[in-house]
Amino acid sequence: MASAFTDQARGEWVDPEAGKVLLRVFADEWMRGKVALAPKTLELYSYLLDNLILPALGHVALGSLTASRVRAWRADLLKRGRPGPSTVAKAYRLVSAMMATAVVDNLIARSPCVEKGAGVERAPEMRVATPDQVAATAKAIDPRYRALVLTAAYSGCRWGELAGLRQKHLDLLHATLTVSPQDGTFIVREPKTAAGRRVVHLPGALVDELDTHLGRFVRPDPVGFVFTAERGAVLRQSNFRNRHWGPAVAAAGLEGLRFHDLRHVAGTLATVSGATIREVQARLGHASPSAAYRYQHVLEDRDAEIAARLDTVLRASTAEPKVARRSGRGAARR
Repeated sequence: MASAFTDQARGEWVDPEAGKVLLRVFADEWMRGKVALAPKTLELYSYLLDNLILPALGHVALGSLTASRVRAWRADLLKRGRPGPSTVAKAYRLVSAMMATAVVDNLIARSPCVEKGAGVERAPEMRVATPDQVAATAKAIDPRYRALVLTAAYSGCRWGELAGLRQKHLDLLHATLTVSPQDGTFIVREPKTAAGRRVVHLPGALVDELDTHLGRFVRPDPVGFVFTAERGAVLRQSNFRNRHWGPAVAAAGLEGLRFHDLRHVAGTLATVSGATIREVQARLGHASPSAAYRYQHVLEDRDAEIAARLDTVLRASTAEPKVARRSGRGAARR
């Protein structure tokens, strides 16, 4: 009783009855309060809760959710091997966010999510496909999505920017694509940053691909989407990945290549073509130049190749001219 009075005086005491709320009940209430989140984020949270968090912890009361219990839950997920470590890190961060709210609401005294680095995602090594590999993937995929693949690789637009692209924002006459507020199925939201709103100039060959795509797969409609699923339905990333992207990259011998990696292709090609960091940043819609710096490693990797080419030029320019010699016997034969 004395310790309870002490904790109350320090502002650390919580009603033990409050901690009896089950995690699944609290999670449902917590999700209902997240109306400002983007649809994609809500979809991710729902997936993590339904598949990774609530099956193991949903029946546990908040007050019984100890650090050791959370640590064991995370270890079990990692031991399974599926999903990958990045998804497990996302799930841990979601639990941590909910527990932080529970602390603020005086349902628990402190968060059980105390494991350092558990919610940190290790960024996978950047994978850059070659133009030939992009072409092979575009050839292997359903023709409806050929232009989508090529546009991602040669414009550098994100999945959401392409899935939400309206026909009025595609100007084939002037070979430009305008990224403005992202148009989703039910809502309109702004790009992540002001840098995301931009005009991207398109290569002529890509303009031809898009012209063919529009004439073959969509009805003319200024507010209609440029890229759609079968029967004109809105593109869903998970469906596209499972039904079309995965089989296509497998057929092209590129298992593990992500659709997002096409964005790296665009950044790399822009860098190799001589674009400055600021130009790459503007084309890809990066908020800061730090992300664009990643593509400089391509130039560094090609340094040996550049040196070899320079060697050829140097040798050709400094070589002594060869004088043709004829032997006396050879001259006598003639």
